[in-house]
Amino acid sequence: MIHINLSQLQMSCAGETYPALEQIPAMQRRRLSSIAKLALSCAIETLAQNKVDYIVWASQYGDESKTYKILEDVLQGLTPSPTQFSTSVHNAIAGLYSILCQDKTPSTSLCANWSEALFEAYAYLKTSEYPARVLVVYYDAPLPTVYVEYKEFQFFAMAALVELQHPNLTVTLSNIQNHTYKYVDALKFHQFWTEGSDSKMRVWR
Repeated sequence: MIHINLSQLQMSCAGETYPALEQIPAMQRRRLSSIAKLALSCAIETLAQNKVDYIVWASQYGDESKTYKILEDVLQGLTPSPTQFSTSVHNAIAGLYSILCQDKTPSTSLCANWSEALFEAYAYLKTSEYPARVLVVYYDAPLPTVYVEYKEFQFFAMAALVELQHPNLTVTLSNIQNHTYKYVDALKFHQFWTEGSDSKMRVWR
């Protein structure tokens, strides 16, 4: 198990407005996919008046709808758009954040659930030479319906700040398991955190 301090938990859901994205020029903002808007908005809002030393981006599917569109183009004999390809890879949203927000903070992109992302943040914090802070961002959208793994859910993004000083959360190893749908872990954690007690230490099992 690990002991961390978690704060500034934010969640953005499909259909909401994204005031945090107003700092991005309108032309670039319009080109963002729905899941990218959610993830970037959640990250920017969580970082308001806060600085971090590292960012962990986590998602099961990433922006899979763009990958599917590329495959459709190939099957029809069309040349895939280079822009579409460059924004379809799993770390695309991390790259878009770095470019659009002019933020050079080191980051990693994982195929992981929320709990696994917290462990990744913990690993960075434990190996840091000084007290550090990590931004953890989880985001996901359903696969296109053609996939047998398709399961409908409202796409969303969730983010929080993590550090080691003054721990208020214990995460147990039981959360590191092979979830078929990784997004469920994030939704359950959000409910756990928002409906939990005000005790100094919460245990996420």
